[in-house]
Amino acid sequence: MASKCPKCGAPLHWYNFRAECKNCGVNIPNYNWEARLEEDSENAEVAFAKLHYKLANFKSGTVGSFPRILRLVFTLLPLVALVVPLVKMNLVFPFYEKSESVSFLTLVLNYITKLDFFGGFSLMSATALGPSVKLLMFSILAAFIAVAAGVLNFFVVLIAAINLRAGLNTVLNVIATAGWCASAVFISMFITTQAQNTINVFSGSVVWWGYAIGIALFAANVIINILTARSFKKQRKEQPTIEEAVEKEIADLHAQAAE
Repeated sequence: MASKCPKCGAPLHWYNFRAECKNCGVNIPNYNWEARLEEDSENAEVAFAKLHYKLANFKSGTVGSFPRILRLVFTLLPLVALVVPLVKMNLVFPFYEKSESVSFLTLVLNYITKLDFFGGFSLMSATALGPSVKLLMFSILAAFIAVAAGVLNFFVVLIAAINLRAGLNTVLNVIATAGWCASAVFISMFITTQAQNTINVFSGSVVWWGYAIGIALFAANVIINILTARSFKKQRKEQPTIEEAVEKEIADLHAQAAE
């Protein structure tokens, strides 16, 4: 769609290179420049006022009080669950034996990145190992879902603080808690099923206190975010809206300029 001359409204095409309108002769770049400069100045004032409002919300939502600082700290604490042992395992193959405690980080670094992890899905249909491998894969996937929700929660805390929201953080921590619980249940079932299997290549036990740490930290985040969401809701009711705050800040700027 062709642009139009700001004075006479004549259409301007892409091949019109002259600064002057061929219809009325006005210099288009300089036409009514004072009014356009004033408009740009007003738009800049509004943009900065909105930025100040959002930055104030961000500061209040993240470090505005001790409970909110505690919330920010607890957002990172579930990282502890990645390094605590979750399973004690013994692998026995011909000419190879290994015993170790496996954390989520160990699982990723020593197994998933070094072995054909996706090949495990093909074993799910195997006659002898299929049922137990299914439980193992479900446990790993549930743990990944929990970790992904926990990581996403940290970024949502920062983004949602601009608008004083915490509802999505509560949902993400519920998902993380459920994922960590499901992972513990599935790995326990895997160990029990594998113990009954005639192919005795794996034996081990669940480190319940390791799973308990992750579950407790994610559950604590659920409670903290529910309380924070209520606090945010109360604050949004009491503080001016962004439109009111912008109007007041611009009025104050004009009053200072007039003095």
